[in-house]
Amino acid sequence: MSGISVDWGSIAFVFVATLVAAVAIVAIYSLGLRLLAIGSADDAPGVSSQRSARPPAATIGGFACIGIGAAAVLYGIYLVIPQFH
Repeated sequence: MSGISVDWGSIAFVFVATLVAAVAIVAIYSLGLRLLAIGSADDAPGVSSQRSARPPAATIGGFACIGIGAAAVLYGIYLVIPQFH
């Protein structure tokens, strides 16, 4: 088994890239959910069952963040499945 060598640098690079991508996708999706929750009854804990209107910018931003997260997940699936190439 003297001919087998492991490129630990490449493994570390893949680990770091995967960790950064996973954190970024979760953060973007969470931000989208938070933007879509603006104006709900749970948004203001001191006010009982009162809803306010969500600003249009929050709605657009929320759907954009969720769309970006979904596109990133689909791109990851595209990279993993060789039949798509």
